[in-house]
Amino acid sequence: MVVFGSAMQVVVFERNRQVARRVARQFLVLGVEVAVVEEPGQLAAALPGAQLLCADSFDGDSVLDAVRTHPRLRGLLWTAEPARRSMRFLTESPAISHLMGRRDFETAPRTWELLLVARRLLSKEPVVMPREAFLDWGHTALSATVASTVERDQVVAAVQDKVGALQVPRRVAEMFGELTHELVMNAMYDAPVDAQGRPKYAANRKADLHLEEHERPTVWLGTDGGRLVLQVADRFGRLQRHHVVDGLARGLAGGEMDQSHGGAGLGMMVCHNSAAMLLFDVRRGARTEVTAIFELDLNLREFRTQARSIHYFES
Repeated sequence: MVVFGSAMQVVVFERNRQVARRVARQFLVLGVEVAVVEEPGQLAAALPGAQLLCADSFDGDSVLDAVRTHPRLRGLLWTAEPARRSMRFLTESPAISHLMGRRDFETAPRTWELLLVARRLLSKEPVVMPREAFLDWGHTALSATVASTVERDQVVAAVQDKVGALQVPRRVAEMFGELTHELVMNAMYDAPVDAQGRPKYAANRKADLHLEEHERPTVWLGTDGGRLVLQVADRFGRLQRHHVVDGLARGLAGGEMDQSHGGAGLGMMVCHNSAAMLLFDVRRGARTEVTAIFELDLNLREFRTQARSIHYFES
C-alpha cells in the first residue's frame, strides 16, 4: 500500500493549459492536492506547503530559485528538447533529479512515467517497483548472473540476439549490446569493494575477472513488443548522484574522459544514446539498479532526435 497523506501538495507550472490539465489529472489520481500555475508571477503564492514543483525546463530557472528558497521542495522537469540544455538544472541542485522527455511542446509527459516518478517522490513509505511494471502483461524476458568476463561477453551476445530476433534494425540490436556491455562493466569493475570499503577492480578495467558470488551483477532484458527494458543490478549501492548527473552533463557537452571513478564520463553517453529513459535507483550500501527503456515503435531517426528521460532515486 502506498501512503501519500492528505497534506501532500504539488504545483504544476505549465504554460500550455491543455498539458497542465492532463498532468494535474495524473496527480489527482494519487489523491494529492494540485495547484496549476500558468504564469511566473503566480508561482510564489502557490509554493508554501508544496512538496513537488513540476515544470518545463524552459522555466528551469524558476524551479531552481524555488527549490533554493524552499528546502523541502523538490523539482521535476519535462522537456521536448535534447537533454543538454536541461542538464544544467540537475547539476546545480540535488533537489532536481528528474527530467522527463516528451514528444513536443503540445504533448504531456508519458502517463506511466509521470505516475511512476510521482509515486516514488510523494510516498511516505518505500515504493517497491518491480521491473515487470515497465512492460505489458504477457511480456517475455531473459535473465542472467555474470560471474566472469567470459560470461559478460556471452550475456552481451544473448541480449543482442534477443533484440535482433524482434526484426528491428540491426543498429538497435547493436546499440543494446553496447549498452549491456557498458552497464555490466560498471557493475563488475566499479561496484565491488573489499572489507575496508576500497574498490577491488576499478584500477584495471581490462583485467580478466572471476567474481565472488556476492559480487556478481544480474542482467534482465524484457520486451512486450512495444518496449525493450534492460536492467543491470549490483549488490553494493555505491553509485553517486554526481557520477550520473555530472557524467551526463560532460558527455552531452562533449567533455573529456573522467578517470575519477574507474571509468569514463563518456560511458554515460553510451547509456544516454541507447535509451529513451534511464532510471538509476540506488539503495545506499545495498543495491544499484540501472534501468534503460527503448521504445520499439520509434524509427531510429525519431529516436535520435527525441527528448530523453533521466531519473535518479536514492534511499
